Amino acid sequence: GGCIFMQDCQKVIIRGVETVNYNGDGISWQICHDVRVEDCLSQGNADLGFHPGSGSQRPVIRNNRSIENGIGIFFCWGVKNGIAEDNEIVGNRDYGVSIGHRDNRNRVANNRIQDSGKVGVLFRKETGGRDPLNNTIEKNVIVDSGEFGVDLHGNPAGTLLSSNDILQEKHAGTGVGVRIGEEVTDLHLKDNRISGFETETLDLRSA
Repeated sequence: GGCIFMQDCQKVIIRGVETVNYNGDGISWQICHDVRVEDCLSQGNADLGFHPGSGSQRPVIRNNRSIENGIGIFFCWGVKNGIAEDNEIVGNRDYGVSIGHRDNRNRVANNRIQDSGKVGVLFRKETGGRDPLNNTIEKNVIVDSGEFGVDLHGNPAGTLLSSNDILQEKHAGTGVGVRIGEEVTDLHLKDNRISGFETETLDLRSA
C-alpha cells in the first residue's frame, strides 16, 4: 500500500503533498492514466518513494523530492510514455530509479540522483520477452551510487543514455560507472561524462 494509493483512476493531479515515514510506499498509483505528481516530498518511507505501476500510461513525475526511501522512483509493470524530470532523488537505500517489466518509452531527465545505496539507475532483469524497451536516460546527475551508477540487466533494447554526469566523489576509486549486461542489445551511449570510479564502463557483452 501507499501513504497515498490510487487504482483505476485517470487524470489525477497530486501537487505540493508530503508523504513521510509510512510503512509502505509514499505515493503509489496502479492502472491509473495521465497522473501528474509535482512539487511533492516523499521521505523516509519503507518501500518506494514514487510508484507508477500496473500498466499506468503517461505518468508525469516532476520537480519532486524522493529522499531516504527504499527506492526513489520505481517504474512497475507496463508503465509507458512516462516522464520523470527535475526531481531530487537522494539517499534511497537500494536504487534511485528502477525500470523493468515492459516499461516502454519512458524518459528520465534532468534529475539529481545521489547517494543511492546500491545503484543510481537500474534496469531490472526480466524473463519471457518482458524487458523494458526504448527508454531514455538523459541529462541527469548520478553521483555517489553504492555499486553502480547505471546497471543494465537483461535486454533493455533501444535504451539511450545521453548527456549524463555519472560520478563517484565521496568514495572515489570505487564502483562501476555503467555496467552493461551480457544480453544487452541496441544500447546507445552518447556524450556521457563518467568519472571517479574504479571502472568507468564494464561491458560484459561478448566481442
